Amino acid sequence: MNQVFAIAAGAPSRFRNFVSAGETSALLGLAAPMVCVALVNMGMSITDTVMMGWISPTALAAGAVVSDLYSIVYYFMAGILSAVSPLIAHAMGAGNMGNVSRIMRRGFVAALFLVVPASVSVWYASDLLGLFGVEERVITLGREYARMMALTIVPMMFVAVWRNAFAALSRPRVFLIATLAALPVNALANYVLMFGLGEIPAMGLAGAGLASALVAFGLVAGFSVYSFLNREMRDLRLFRHWRLVDRAGLQEIFRLGIPIGFYSIGEVGVFLLSTVIISLFGTEALAAHAITLRMAGVVYAAALGLSQAATVRVGYAVGRDDNLQVREAVWTSMAAGVVSGVAIFIGLSATAAALPWMFLDAASAAAGDVAVHARDLLLLLGILSLGQSPRAMASAVLRGFKDTRVPMVLCLSGNWAIGMPVSYGAAFFLGYGADGVWAGLAVGVMASALLMCGRLWQRNDGAWRS
Repeated sequence: MNQVFAIAAGAPSRFRNFVSAGETSALLGLAAPMVCVALVNMGMSITDTVMMGWISPTALAAGAVVSDLYSIVYYFMAGILSAVSPLIAHAMGAGNMGNVSRIMRRGFVAALFLVVPASVSVWYASDLLGLFGVEERVITLGREYARMMALTIVPMMFVAVWRNAFAALSRPRVFLIATLAALPVNALANYVLMFGLGEIPAMGLAGAGLASALVAFGLVAGFSVYSFLNREMRDLRLFRHWRLVDRAGLQEIFRLGIPIGFYSIGEVGVFLLSTVIISLFGTEALAAHAITLRMAGVVYAAALGLSQAATVRVGYAVGRDDNLQVREAVWTSMAAGVVSGVAIFIGLSATAAALPWMFLDAASAAAGDVAVHARDLLLLLGILSLGQSPRAMASAVLRGFKDTRVPMVLCLSGNWAIGMPVSYGAAFFLGYGADGVWAGLAVGVMASALLMCGRLWQRNDGAWRS
């Protein structure tokens, strides 16, 4: 607790001393395309969900559940591969471009190792639903979609490596442009393959999965072509000297990445479990929760983009072994986290009453009750954001120092050991229902944010705190 008070007392003067305009510009310039990528990816997910609803409510339910299970597998595997980003940033900071090439090759080989377990896990995702008593017709429909998503996750492992590599190489706009181009392609492929066109038969949910696979393979092909056509990327000689992929380098990726993977599913998992809990409180509570989760996706996109940029900026500075730049990168990142959290809180507080009506039919008899309930949950989401943004930045900074294992433990402790018991107690014992669940989520995020900032303060990597 003394560490937390020390951070709070010393932060204002340190922010003034070390938050530079140049570092702020570099951080935001790197983060902006990453935030946009996260928002576009969310747009693809929403497009898939809407089109599944056009088939039938049962198809929507089957697709949504399989999609959630796919997300758990993907976030874990992509989290492992995100270790590529700080490693490349360190090499870039040290001016060792040869090592950048080796790290990227190791990332692609690591992706190859993960392809089989990832694909097998998704392949049987729908069959696992039977263990939870899900209706057989939902399982059958979901099985078609799961088979195609098992194919999709294969190229997505390599897309994850490219995403982290482009971020560390300060080329996030390349990934953004490709993702923007993929958005309409995904929607068109969904429509044609799900509902049929001319000689192309309607494939239903399987068509949505196949469309995702085709888009993912197209992204991998596009990035590979770009690496041959762009002079600076071509100079990296990524597709040569595969024998230089050594065991020690691969082990480092997995050593740093596996905790990040558990960190990722530790974050996603509490929200998935909260959906299950809130479903016990009725349709209106679940609808309000669904609206809040959509807005939480926007909040998460902002935090994700900023945190990815923070990891790269800190990694650059650490790789240069420049204490002044490290201090600027750390304090600028934390300042950005605090400011973004406050901005999101203010924005949600001001719009909480109006936002739910973007998702509701005013003619519906239950719309008014859902809107009021969603307003309360959105206010709790705003409070949660006051901790989420600083926590994301503290974790990102620690990744820049190659510190991933302890942050994983702190995130899981805050979310699961503190947040979920509070959610359960507030929802059932205190009788607050869905509001209690979200209050517990906010408490868990706040707790892990304090723990993460304490960990950052404890680190002794030079004089960056002074």
